[in-house]
Amino acid sequence: MSYGPDAATAEWVIEPQTNSVFARLAEMWEYRRLLGYFSARTLQMMYRRSSFGWIWMLIRVAGPVGLNTVIFGGVLNVQPSGDAPYFLFLLCGQTPWILFDRSLLFITRSMERNRRLISKVYFPRLILPVAAVSPALIFLALLILVLVGSDVYLWHRVGVWYIPLEPRLVLAPVAVLISLTFCIAVGLWTSVLQARYRDLRFGIRYTMPLLMYVSSVIYPLSQIKYPWARALVALNPMESAIELFRLGTLGTPLEIRMVTIVGHLIAIVVTAITGIWFFNQAESASVDKLG
Repeated sequence: MSYGPDAATAEWVIEPQTNSVFARLAEMWEYRRLLGYFSARTLQMMYRRSSFGWIWMLIRVAGPVGLNTVIFGGVLNVQPSGDAPYFLFLLCGQTPWILFDRSLLFITRSMERNRRLISKVYFPRLILPVAAVSPALIFLALLILVLVGSDVYLWHRVGVWYIPLEPRLVLAPVAVLISLTFCIAVGLWTSVLQARYRDLRFGIRYTMPLLMYVSSVIYPLSQIKYPWARALVALNPMESAIELFRLGTLGTPLEIRMVTIVGHLIAIVVTAITGIWFFNQAESASVDKLG
């Protein structure tokens, strides 16, 4: 092996690592090829030891929607806003919520599940919570498949397209982006805390269903009688994703004000920026606790 004439006199410069938010984002962009690797790794770890494999993903998507439709639409007779059947109303509310709920669990355990690798090889740890969102894309594809299939079935049955191809449909991917961004922003906090407190995921697993019931996933905000309760529900940034997704798909009236949506977007951005800062400050010490 030959070396250049200046190899012997070359100088190595060791500089302290910059912990700014923009520096961490730039570093993650340099290692962006690892996003594909860790995304595929997350998908492979989901149901690799189960007999039914990917069928469980369809069950996890269709099961809660069908059960909630029977309980709230049939037994409790919850009335949706707009003219769409309750099943479509519930499905369009649960789509952004399922993306947030399921992805948060994967993001929370992203560092713990890769503890053997991150203790041996250096790469920007920020890649792990971002790559852990990959299962949400599979959930999204399944939910869209169920949504489109249900709309086609209803068209054949009653002759009405409840999800027409109109310009407002662009709000649906905007709502999906809001949901996933908020999920990553929260996951930047929980993934580090999970490395220190291993029972955090159990708290999230039992808390998320409760949060769903105090959001407008299964009922419209207009059915909440008390103004203070309606305002309390509207504080959740996921309300913007739910309302915008329903507006884009079903055309249901927007039941929160635009100033509330802007406030939610600002809260998500602040959560993401502070989450990146916290992740960079605490992830090194958290890696030591994973061993």
